[in-house]
Amino acid sequence: MLTLLKGGVAMCSLIGFAVPAFADGTTSPPTATAAQAVQTEGTGSDIVVTARRTEEKLRDVPVAVNAFGAKALEERRIESEVDLQIATPGLLVRETTSSNQLNYAIRGQSVDAFSYSTPAVVAYFNDVQTFNNSATAFFDLQGIQVLKGPQGTLFGRNATGGAVLYSAQKPTEDFEGYLKAGYGNYNNREIQGAINVPLADGIALRLAGSTQQRDGYQHNLLTDTWINSLDYRVARGSLLIKPTGSAFENVTVVQYGDYGGYSSGLRLQNFYPVGTPGVVTTFASIYAPGFQSPTNPAVNALFNGTGITPGAAGYLQLQNTKFGFYDVAINSNENHQAYQTFVSNTTTYALAGNAKIKNIFGYNRDYAYDQTDLDGSPYSYFSVGNGPGNNIGYTNGTKQWSDELQLSGEAADGNLKYIAGVYISQERTYVRIPFAIAPEAFANPFAGTYAFTNVDKSEALYTQLSYKLAPALNLTGGFRYTWEDVSIIQGADSLFAGFNGDQKNSKPSWLIGLDYKITPDLMIYFNQRGSWRAGGWNGTSLVNGAADPFNPETTYDFELGAKYSGRIGDVPTSLNIAIYDQYIKNVQRVVYAALGAQAGNVGEARVRGVEIDGSLRPTGWLELGGSFDYTDAVFTNNQALAGGVPYLFGPYGDSPKYSGSVYARAQTQLPDAKGQLALRGEVYTVSSFYYTNLASTIAPGTIIGGHTVANARLEWNNMLGTRLNAAAYVNNLTDKHYFAGGNALAGIQGSNAVNPGAPRMYGFDLTIKF
Repeated sequence: MLTLLKGGVAMCSLIGFAVPAFADGTTSPPTATAAQAVQTEGTGSDIVVTARRTEEKLRDVPVAVNAFGAKALEERRIESEVDLQIATPGLLVRETTSSNQLNYAIRGQSVDAFSYSTPAVVAYFNDVQTFNNSATAFFDLQGIQVLKGPQGTLFGRNATGGAVLYSAQKPTEDFEGYLKAGYGNYNNREIQGAINVPLADGIALRLAGSTQQRDGYQHNLLTDTWINSLDYRVARGSLLIKPTGSAFENVTVVQYGDYGGYSSGLRLQNFYPVGTPGVVTTFASIYAPGFQSPTNPAVNALFNGTGITPGAAGYLQLQNTKFGFYDVAINSNENHQAYQTFVSNTTTYALAGNAKIKNIFGYNRDYAYDQTDLDGSPYSYFSVGNGPGNNIGYTNGTKQWSDELQLSGEAADGNLKYIAGVYISQERTYVRIPFAIAPEAFANPFAGTYAFTNVDKSEALYTQLSYKLAPALNLTGGFRYTWEDVSIIQGADSLFAGFNGDQKNSKPSWLIGLDYKITPDLMIYFNQRGSWRAGGWNGTSLVNGAADPFNPETTYDFELGAKYSGRIGDVPTSLNIAIYDQYIKNVQRVVYAALGAQAGNVGEARVRGVEIDGSLRPTGWLELGGSFDYTDAVFTNNQALAGGVPYLFGPYGDSPKYSGSVYARAQTQLPDAKGQLALRGEVYTVSSFYYTNLASTIAPGTIIGGHTVANARLEWNNMLGTRLNAAAYVNNLTDKHYFAGGNALAGIQGSNAVNPGAPRMYGFDLTIKF
């Protein structure tokens, strides 16, 4: 850690002594003007964020956070989690079993598909922790914030890697709205809009919705169908009650989403030949050269006229030499159906002396039904969704509610800022996984069902104080204590019916921080934090004839950062740097072995790195910017038990060594008030990374290569002096072939598969605002 901190001190010193020399020039306008200039994309330092559960300007928050306002979301065309990854250094959004199974990873903290561990990067919608079993749609948002590092004090246990905060547009007192329609390749059709209606004095209603349909770009040759498509509809209503002159405010948000279409299909990446030491070779053994399926003639027909011998090796050769990059031959139609109902109610009452009390209630219900091929081949030793007498796929359902009561304000003549709160929640997650063993190889395959419910009850007390020690120096301290009760209830038709369990955990989270404003434009800060991730139960395994638990994960970190927003010479500039060193014990990681997934606790790990992002405006018509992330993640004690079996973990998964992006945006005003033209280009690159944590032992070859993609967007705002905006875009400009994630069945059947990333996507949209 000392090495990192010494480097950080050197960098902060360099910024601190070099930048003010330019910032003090007599030609510089006020800082607020400079900040506005770099806020073109909505990421400027004056954007308001809630990283500390209260509204503050980004430039004043001593936390590593990337924030995007509504304008930035539009200009960068951030419409999904994958788009957000390109704009945020250090955020990895990896597809696992399909395009609808996504894994957030920040600073090496993540969770795998079919893991019964809780996410290490927690998503919040309108201050309510939420969960969704689909790739989500971003529309009519006020902003998105990505917080990095342990956030346990204010955002609760489990946020050991960070948190992603989504905020819907609030109703206003004005009659206004917009309608946006777009069309693109693969028959992509998008419509979204919102209307804001004042109903009475202090009462306003906002209705918003979004729908998108897109044809698939992957061809499943086994079934002659097109998959990796989109088909969703989402509606949202928000009601604001804020009587004029009253200290009372209430905002209620109700959202319903219906998600369909067909998920992506995996491609077989590799398998382990019979006789390979130290690995499972079942896939190669059952599907030996010359294998003919007795139950599925279509599998055998794939090889007709190719001169390639059927079987595992033959199929991999067929796929890699005869198929297109987006062709697959898998024994599932990848049907995806999901439904989500979300409700939040936020009540705020202003008290005397700059204090306020706030209550946040949330309810979320989400169900998803998926038919998914897990191994990327027409063969499937472990066939999920094919159970006794059915082919309905597998089910994930979550029902959760929470309530949080806060008291916040200022004291001691504004020198002390405080927040304290009480939090309670309950989450019930239902999982049903019918499965069959090699149904295309055996006429009467072994089949069974995993069916269980995990119940997580959580209670917490927390407080955080920030005191101004001197005009430019602040000391912050926070503490949270959480009590968890996590249980598992096996269903009556489950393979492990009757094997239930319950565990109770309680641990603290904390924050100690200092921030100092060297100049009004430059702040440096230091944070030391600790948090934890709740333990749980593996629903697809037993240990010693009883339910299989895994233990809580604990972590602490050190973060040194600097934020600058001002002018270098005459150039408005924004620059943020964070250097961190994080230590994790009982690291929760998953092994796919036997007939399912088992989470276990790896001894210890250390993750350290550097994150940089910034922008500058050398002229009034040009803005330049970029980001860079370096991550060094290792297991320092790689021993673990998962499902009662010992494993040696490593290398560390979901942690690219490098990632970064650069962008340029040029704009010009057309003569005669005909509008504004703007062109934005962006290049994103990421280094290779492992999509398992066992590549050095039982899962060799589970690596995804690095790749670089370029995006561009041309917009014409206020066309011909009207309220109509038009834009044309292209993502993956060079049509780069790359992989966006993977699923390792190395420990189950001895094969692994990867998900192709999206091809070149282009189109246009029209937006009218009123």
